[in-house]
Amino acid sequence: MGAAEDVQLDTSMTLSVVVPAYNEEDTIGDCLRLLLEQSDHIAEVVVVDNNSTDRTVEIVESFIAEHPIVRVLPESQQGLVYARNAGMDSATGDLIARIDADTRVPPGWAKTIVDFFSSDSSGQWSALCGHGAAYGLPFEGWKQRQQERFATVAARLPVRLHRDGAVSDEPRSSPVLYGSNMVVRRDVWAIIRTRVSMRRDIFEDVDMGLCVRDIGCKNAFLGSITVGVSPRRMETGMASFVQYMSFLPRTLLMHRRFGLATLMLVGYLPPLFVVHGLRLILIRAYDPHSSTFGVRNLLRSREERILP
Repeated sequence: MGAAEDVQLDTSMTLSVVVPAYNEEDTIGDCLRLLLEQSDHIAEVVVVDNNSTDRTVEIVESFIAEHPIVRVLPESQQGLVYARNAGMDSATGDLIARIDADTRVPPGWAKTIVDFFSSDSSGQWSALCGHGAAYGLPFEGWKQRQQERFATVAARLPVRLHRDGAVSDEPRSSPVLYGSNMVVRRDVWAIIRTRVSMRRDIFEDVDMGLCVRDIGCKNAFLGSITVGVSPRRMETGMASFVQYMSFLPRTLLMHRRFGLATLMLVGYLPPLFVVHGLRLILIRAYDPHSSTFGVRNLLRSREERILP
């Protein structure tokens, strides 16, 4: 299996969580609180400060005082790929999770990850990812009620159903990884460390997943580790969103996935841009604090989501 044969197995897995952060004072506190509720299964949390100018570092340091498993690591070279590499290079766990500062992990997230890899005695899976579900969106309460009703019905069925429609929680193969919710074995990271691109105009998580595949290893997808993510990328203006999504086919082309890149350009991105335009109006008209819609909300000044 090529380089995959060099991966060493360990049945007593420790988990490090790396959180790149740039001006994340609004989200980093909730992110860390939810991680620390699962400290029994997390060996360390490494927050990589990528030149924040707000209270991000101050907030992280307030957690460090009471939770020694948290540490902050500065990275002066601007860009998600540099912050990611600094954190993952510094991580000491057998498993390295990489999440975003706005990620909200659900109960049992860390335990599920550790158990998943610890039970993979054959080393079938080298990396793992799950979904990200946006929070703070219009009609979120209605959506939550529908999910609860679905769960009640599903509990009465003879098979186990999940949010993503899967019949069981068996892992399935994934060609790529999802940056807000992904894990890689540390020895696999050591192999792909010199293979991942340092370009800032690609999807670094897709690149990592394809690098795992390129060395003959496999990425798993598990529906039960779905995390919450901020909808701020959905609030991005159309021009910025189109620029950001152009990173996807560029990443695929870089890995010579020509057919998949063509499919993205022709079949996926055009309808996605239409959907984004429609949801942008809905999201910007919505005030999550008062749970109301209003035309005046559309006129509020907004800070564009920066590129990675």
